[in-house]
Amino acid sequence: MVKFVWRGLTISLIIILLTGLILGLIGELDQIRRILLGVEEGVEFENYNVGRHLRDEVFEVVSSYARHNVRYPIPATIDEENGQIIPETSGKIIDIEQTVDKIFSVDRREKVYAIDYQIKPHLKAEKLRKINKEIATYQTIITGKKNRWTNIRVATRLINNTLLTAGEVFSFNQEVGPRNKERGFKESTEIVNGELTVGVGGGICQVSSTLYNTAIKSGLEIVELHHHSQDVGYVPDGQDATVTWKYLDLKFKNNLETPIIIKAEINGNKLNISLLGEE
Repeated sequence: MVKFVWRGLTISLIIILLTGLILGLIGELDQIRRILLGVEEGVEFENYNVGRHLRDEVFEVVSSYARHNVRYPIPATIDEENGQIIPETSGKIIDIEQTVDKIFSVDRREKVYAIDYQIKPHLKAEKLRKINKEIATYQTIITGKKNRWTNIRVATRLINNTLLTAGEVFSFNQEVGPRNKERGFKESTEIVNGELTVGVGGGICQVSSTLYNTAIKSGLEIVELHHHSQDVGYVPDGQDATVTWKYLDLKFKNNLETPIIIKAEINGNKLNISLLGEE
């Protein structure tokens, strides 16, 4: 009885091994057939017929599709007009090799879709929602004629709601841009080589100087700074920051570990600039 059972188990084991061997051989033969003859007939990849395409041809089709369907991640940011948080958008990249392998593995007339991976942006909206603590603020009094007020108002609006990520360098000239009449700037007095003269954008150095004092109160790293050739009345001596388009800039680096947001507003005759960080 024991001998009969043992013989039965041996036969069953042999059958299982032979079956596996045959199936493995059939699988290998099927792979060889697909390599030689190409993809099964009628197979579609993203509505493109790749039936009987060889591997190099399929690779080219998938690579072309991948190039035209890559989507780069967009980090969360701040709407500079209203200060609202704009949520992040995930990116997408096609896995070419796995998609090609999938195309070669399906049966006739099947539809195959690209295998892709989601790419998460480095900065998410939830991170920006934590930036709600005032880490420093500075205030100056605005004086002068209407055109000077206009220039200060335009520059203040342009730097308001600026987001500065960790390690990023802020450039006043880059944020404010060219000072010309087409962008709303007016002619007003400014200091050039120690003398008062008239120029488009005169007065915006009060904005850069107010921002500079806010930055140093925050402990941020000053990268570029230039003083006026004579003292100005809106900040103490030696605490001003003059700027001219393409030549003199105010730059500072966010040397904190988290992003910061610049808030700038005019309240009556007072220019207020604050820096917000994480609690």
